Amino acid sequence: MTYDSYESSVEGSRPVELYRVLLGSQEFFFSSGEDDLTMDGDVYEATEIKRSAIAMGKQSRTKVLTVEIAAGTTLAQRYVGPPPGQRATISIFRIQRTEGTGSKALIYSGTIKAVTFPKNGQFANMQCQTLEASTNRAVPRYTYMGMCNHLLYSTACGVTQASFQHVGLVSLVSDNEITINGLSGSGLDVTGGYLDDATNTEKRQILAVTGDVVTVLLPFENNPTGTSITAYAGCNRVVTSDCSVVFSNEERFGGCAFVPNRNPFTAGL
Repeated sequence: MTYDSYESSVEGSRPVELYRVLLGSQEFFFSSGEDDLTMDGDVYEATEIKRSAIAMGKQSRTKVLTVEIAAGTTLAQRYVGPPPGQRATISIFRIQRTEGTGSKALIYSGTIKAVTFPKNGQFANMQCQTLEASTNRAVPRYTYMGMCNHLLYSTACGVTQASFQHVGLVSLVSDNEITINGLSGSGLDVTGGYLDDATNTEKRQILAVTGDVVTVLLPFENNPTGTSITAYAGCNRVVTSDCSVVFSNEERFGGCAFVPNRNPFTAGL
């Protein structure tokens, strides 16, 4: 018998759902069955996991899918405390345990938008949205403002990221304050920039700098003491300041710094 014949069978159907989550460079595999399953070389761990109904048609763009999983899993623990700095994508497959070829059907693909811990924290509820809904958003337009519209180090900005970085050893971590050896002597002003950990899986925005000590918006999930970390310079997005003085990039400035505050055609001279 084939997957389709088992799927349509009243007595012979034995469906199992497989959940694959990709978070940065990490992959997590879960099975709703009573034991672990191996599919395409990946081991899906038998886990207490369930989901809400999958919306079809136009509702799939707006309705949120809730996946409930045990709070003690490694994936759920990533959302305890500071959230991870990467987007998590989720794929749900359906298989038939009695189907000999091991076929699997993709029934859902989306992104994890939020994670909560109800029921006394025993379970984690992952709020998911379809990939179509994630991309079906209005793209922000450039605005007429004095500051630059570009994202620093983006293609539109054009600044080479590697030219404005400092790699140093983390010698001390105290809550949101991180001491990076040699930072003060690098000549870089990393205020408003960000830190990238050695595994390139976590990024943290830099709020302030005092010597070799930087204050970040949120602490790292894994204490980076004793590891190398990369600090990138920040930009205040002002054409007469960091844009020209630090980055020499005024030709690609994406703002309207010299537009007058008053319109002489309506307000007069």
